[in-house]
Amino acid sequence: MASTLPIIDFAPFLSPTASPAAKQKVAFEIDRACRDVGFFYLKGHGISPELIARMLTSARDFFEHATTEEKEKIAIKSTKEGGDNARGWLRVENAEKGSHEAVDFYRPVEMRGPPYTTGMGENKWPSSLPGFQALANTYIGKLESLGREVVRAMAIGLEVDAELFLDRIDKAFWNLRILGYEGRKSKTPALAGIGEHTDFGILTFLLADSTKQSLQVLSKSGEWIWADPIDGCYVCNIGDMMSEWTRGAYKSTLHRVCHTSDSLRISIPFFFDPNWDAFISPVLPDTDGMLRPDEGIRYQDKFVRSIDYPLWRDSPMEASYAPKAMIK
Repeated sequence: MASTLPIIDFAPFLSPTASPAAKQKVAFEIDRACRDVGFFYLKGHGISPELIARMLTSARDFFEHATTEEKEKIAIKSTKEGGDNARGWLRVENAEKGSHEAVDFYRPVEMRGPPYTTGMGENKWPSSLPGFQALANTYIGKLESLGREVVRAMAIGLEVDAELFLDRIDKAFWNLRILGYEGRKSKTPALAGIGEHTDFGILTFLLADSTKQSLQVLSKSGEWIWADPIDGCYVCNIGDMMSEWTRGAYKSTLHRVCHTSDSLRISIPFFFDPNWDAFISPVLPDTDGMLRPDEGIRYQDKFVRSIDYPLWRDSPMEASYAPKAMIK
């Protein structure tokens, strides 16, 4: 089934000369998409096509040319092995739901090791991509700014004080992931993809190559619809933490990757999450009309529990996506 996800032009919201009414119109479009679908295309986002193209090219270079030795050198390690359970390369093998490779980078933190606690380690940058760290940092900075503006628009749509959100994302614990899904003509002709899941954080900005019929979203009618890439757009979706923040008004939506193309597919999601120490309490009242400041969860507690259970060494499919997908 073809995609029916809304396409939202964010340019008026970013424009310093746009009227308050024009900005509010964009905010209400995002609000409606988050309530009705949980997914939308975002155009007019201000990220340059050149920067986007360089990110996709670099990720493709890694998955096409990096040696096994290089991948193993930057592989995710458990805290017992001197890693932090989260940062680095991992290959997921799952005959039923699909296989893929990924490299995860997170917001740098003040070093507390080694040994490290979960999530508190150092990013591992591929040696075969000189300059990629600087490129990625530029890209991340742009997406952080965009993320804050989209969340600001959400606050307008929800008719709540934007500072309730912005105070908890000024040091967002983001996660940049580069993903490679092997084509069916590869040396490993197993099914490529990721099983159905919701994302863990606030908001995901998905950048992918031009491959069609790979990403599927579960519609409200229970049908899986294709969310094919549209040139110049991000595929955006809200995650479980935003659902928590809005008392379920914004619902995270199941999606999956079923990659059947002959060619390698490159995907670069950017997960925009709360500050590491942020306490996420619903900004909307309960059925009694009450806001309860003690209700909620601290982000780092949820993150650590999600990473540590189940142990990634024992169950690579679940652990690879525990922090973003499997723990709802």
